[in-house]
Amino acid sequence: MIKAVLFDLDDTLINRDAAIRDAASALFNKVIPHSEDELNIFQEQWISLTRKWYKKFYAKEVTFQESGRGKLREAFLKYGYEFSDTNADTLLSEYWEHYVSMCHLFNDVDECFAQLDKCKIGVITNGQEAQQVEVLKRCGILSVMDIVVTSEAAGFAKPAPQIFQVACAKLGVQETESVYVGDNLELDAIAARDAGLIGVWLNRLHGGLQASPRIGEQINRLTELSELML
Repeated sequence: MIKAVLFDLDDTLINRDAAIRDAASALFNKVIPHSEDELNIFQEQWISLTRKWYKKFYAKEVTFQESGRGKLREAFLKYGYEFSDTNADTLLSEYWEHYVSMCHLFNDVDECFAQLDKCKIGVITNGQEAQQVEVLKRCGILSVMDIVVTSEAAGFAKPAPQIFQVACAKLGVQETESVYVGDNLELDAIAARDAGLIGVWLNRLHGGLQASPRIGEQINRLTELSELML
């Protein structure tokens, strides 16, 4: 019997990709105004650097603040810009506020949660504690969560099985009684399955479902989850 359903946050519950692109655009236009021809290039570079510096943060090679400064400096280096710690932190704070203001739930989240009213609900996310909790709060779903486990607080980042085990232990459920849903096949669905949970790949971007023993359970929308659990 399924007792808990746990979710990834970014690009599973919230449209992180859209928010990060919008916030990156605002940052670029503030530092280098009137350079629209470079904007798309900068957005892609910013997304790539976000992944790169978050990996350093997850690996505990840098602090969260250092990861932000490193990303900012590397992103603008080719344009000839350098930033002091103070200036970098000011720009990052403005970027963060813009990013959070643009974080919106996907349109299937509320209905999905309503369908799971008999289950415990939570989030497992690779991210910094205060930041991810604030995103959940501003999106209006923090109060719905029975648990929020971040990689920073847990001391482990996906795909490590320990982060899933920590969440199940905090909820008082067995891994085999739990479902984990996320948009990343490797970090979410397969990692959760390897940790003993039922891993579900949320395949939002690829249209039709793909058949492969390696993929396992998959859905295109969160509202399909309740049917999968019957």
